Amino acid sequence: MKKLFWLVLIIGLVGAFMTNPNKEDFQDFLTLQYTKELKNMSDNESLLSLLASPAAFISSLSLKTEDYKLCSTFTITNFKGEEEKYLGVYKTFIKL
Repeated sequence: MKKLFWLVLIIGLVGAFMTNPNKEDFQDFLTLQYTKELKNMSDNESLLSLLASPAAFISSLSLKTEDYKLCSTFTITNFKGEEEKYLGVYKTFIKL
């Protein structure tokens, strides 16, 4: 039973290391988030595609990244001037 625990732990840690998201992954996540927000505000699909990528790019200009090898933290300043912090682990992002 102990060996199984250690095996699962090692596989989990190696998996976290291998799938630690980077800045480009976070920019893709931001683009998707802005697309969802804009979709709630407008039904115009062409407008969405025009605005989501530049909005994510502008937000990424104020991006601060801290890489901890198994996970990363991303801090951005949104359009309201508020700081938002995200934890990136296993190629997913969790708002803190």
